[in-house]
Amino acid sequence: MAENMLDTSNLGIAKGREGGYACVAPAGTDPTSFTDVSKTLAELCTSNATLKSLGYISEDGVTISADTDTDDISDWSGAIVASPMSSFGESIDVTFLESRDSVLKSVYGDDNVTTAKGTTTVRHNKNFTGAHLYIFDAVVSDTKVKRVIVPNGVIVERDDQEMNNSDLAGYTPTIKCLPSNFFDGDTMREFIYDTTYTDGSSQTGDEAAGEDPTIN
Repeated sequence: MAENMLDTSNLGIAKGREGGYACVAPAGTDPTSFTDVSKTLAELCTSNATLKSLGYISEDGVTISADTDTDDISDWSGAIVASPMSSFGESIDVTFLESRDSVLKSVYGDDNVTTAKGTTTVRHNKNFTGAHLYIFDAVVSDTKVKRVIVPNGVIVERDDQEMNNSDLAGYTPTIKCLPSNFFDGDTMREFIYDTTYTDGSSQTGDEAAGEDPTIN
């Protein structure tokens, strides 16, 4: 069969997936148990108590940035003959809109957020860079959903927080994605699931064998 050179099913605008946009879990959590994208984040949270929702995300969505450096090597004539990569890194910028515990602990540090007698206290200091596992889910076309898993994410920056009467008071961290042994040194992995996929498991034995089950 000839390859389909242009496929509109691969086109789309990324939007937050129904069933949860983002989740967080403690550092060291095995990410391989979250790679089944047929399950929503809400379903994963139900089966794994360590996974917590990060709530709403702003309309700007999630920005994944790559930071690379190369070293140019020249020959005797001065022409560049090689340009090996000397460093590679990735980061994520996102605005969380809710002031829920999971967001506050991710942004300000687990030990800096406490709740007692209905009051949540958030300490502001330099001790907020603890690692967490982050998951982001998006609908990327009419038939496909994408999951981004960052097993070793560290918040290294926090953008200004505006408190006014026109904008939602969100939290905008920069998450630095560090290499993970769970993913063989990868900083993150993407999993794109086709919602129209079927493995034929619903077929009867006769149907799977190519026989007409209506014939006796």
